[in-house]
Amino acid sequence: MSLVVLLDRLSCRFAPVIDGLCDPKRRRRVCLALVCAYGAAWFLYGVIAKSSQDLNADMAEMVVWSRNPALGYPKHPPLLAYIINLWFQIFPSTDWAFILLSATTLAIGLFLAVELCGVWLDREKRACVPFLLGAIPFYNFLGLKFDQNSALIPLWALAMLALLRSLDSRRAGWAALAGLAAAAAVMTKYWSAFLLAGMAVTVLADYRRKTYWRSAAPWITAAVFLIVVLPHIVWLVQENFPPVTWVKMRRLALSNVDLMRSLTVYTLGSFGYALGALALVALVIRPSTAAVRDSWFVLEPKRRPATLLFWTPFVLPIVAALALRTDLQSIWNGPAFNLLPVMMLASPLVEVTRLQAMRIAAIVTAATLAALAVSPLIAFTLLKRGVENDAAYAKLLAEATEAQWHEATQAPLRILGGRFVTVATTAFYMRDRPSIFSDFSPYLSPWVTDARIEREGIAVVCGVDLPIDLWCLSKVSAYVMTDPAAQRREVVLTQRWLGFASRPKRFIICTVPPPVHDPRPDLRPDLLRPELLRSEVSQ
Repeated sequence: MSLVVLLDRLSCRFAPVIDGLCDPKRRRRVCLALVCAYGAAWFLYGVIAKSSQDLNADMAEMVVWSRNPALGYPKHPPLLAYIINLWFQIFPSTDWAFILLSATTLAIGLFLAVELCGVWLDREKRACVPFLLGAIPFYNFLGLKFDQNSALIPLWALAMLALLRSLDSRRAGWAALAGLAAAAAVMTKYWSAFLLAGMAVTVLADYRRKTYWRSAAPWITAAVFLIVVLPHIVWLVQENFPPVTWVKMRRLALSNVDLMRSLTVYTLGSFGYALGALALVALVIRPSTAAVRDSWFVLEPKRRPATLLFWTPFVLPIVAALALRTDLQSIWNGPAFNLLPVMMLASPLVEVTRLQAMRIAAIVTAATLAALAVSPLIAFTLLKRGVENDAAYAKLLAEATEAQWHEATQAPLRILGGRFVTVATTAFYMRDRPSIFSDFSPYLSPWVTDARIEREGIAVVCGVDLPIDLWCLSKVSAYVMTDPAAQRREVVLTQRWLGFASRPKRFIICTVPPPVHDPRPDLRPDLLRPELLRSEVSQ
């Protein structure tokens, strides 16, 4: 049996799904069921594949931020910290709950992207959208890391969709939603400035712009946006723009060669992520050369908004990077891929048959199920190979640190210091829910001060095996030398999973408990003053 025949037999099983996605009366209901199944599959994959490791440090850091409410944080705006705070008031602070949040975000983003692409695509072309996006890592593997990049996918899709509806109808509800979604995107990551630029260019170049600007719609959008972001803007000014400082510290290109290399990787890497979807269209739909030429840079009135909304967030960062001499990362482009199916399929010269749509659905579904099937093998591989930032040892390190802390004091552990990549994840698993003194930096941890450390104490955790850990160990030595109550202990930790073991890893734990205040009344500080003692003797 040939591979094509086998594929067509499998494809026939997807006829009801494709027919449902093509039916205007049922397509939203079918799409909702499809994305829920997709999210459930990737939730199971995440739970299994990540079961041999602990939480990613960037994800855990946002949990720590949520324990210190603020209008902004040193690296990013505050929206995700608010969302995580709400999420973990409903769900327990566990890995599976965080993976569920990631999978839910994937499903919502996929549904909104289908709605957005539906502005230009219909029937079989629209039915291909969820499966083409499902071939892009941003909507599965990378999206399982809930962070600023993955959260932008549904927010950008919603902002673009609401803007297009507002342009078309000029209704106040769509206008307000466009402003709210755009503000939420900016409050998630400043990269969304390129979304705002794309929305602005689209409105200014649209054939409906005269009637749009004469209506209340653009002013409602702008007003809602400003109302939402104004408190954060005030915080930025008052705190001297901490996230901007962070970008300058971490992303400035060191030379022209570094800048050119960064831009090359950004450009090629962006479309490298889209390679799966591009290959599906090329091999299954096989558009003609004329159709390809009519797909990517079209400025005729009906398709102009898609072209501008897709290309502006891709191209404008290159211009900004050249002007500001900053490095770019292609992973930041995830939300721009919401419109990739439109770029590939919207041309009237591209024809998509029912069988082709079923083939694409079958291929992507088979790939998803294959990933789910090998997820235990991935977990085993990660256990043996190890994962970045010592993420396999965080839960064990949290238990060892809290045990050592509570041997010395009954006070709760309020501050955990060390390298960011270690303490962020470790703090997530601690029952005392401590703040972190990330990299011992008041800039990264403004909630930690010398006075607070003196009052509440601190625990410090450091790895032993890497050269970069020497800096952390020097901080431990300083605490031990200056505080006689400090305790320093080395532990060897091994992650175990289904009877298998990871490589042992050595850590140093240093605990500096808070000062002991004797509650006995005869030792009250006021009774130990010399003049009162003399008074007591004279009497």
